[in-house]
Amino acid sequence: MRLDKKCILWRCRRGTRELDVVLQGFVASHYDRLDTRVRHCLMELLNESDPDIMAWITGLREPRPRYRELVQLLRKSAGQLAGD
Repeated sequence: MRLDKKCILWRCRRGTRELDVVLQGFVASHYDRLDTRVRHCLMELLNESDPDIMAWITGLREPRPRYRELVQLLRKSAGQLAGD
């Protein structure tokens, strides 16, 4: 599993603009400060379906327990992108 930033950014290209913006913005802004455990979690999350990821980030559904910390970070990052 490759954890380099360039590979992760490529995997964040999901095909839905909203999800692309959130994931790519998060990686661009925060990836360098994430520990290896959270980076691995992000790679696992990127294997999930787009509707699931979006539902977790928007709060429509609770994320799987292993993604809770990461989803909180994604939500916070998405709020910063939106100017909240």
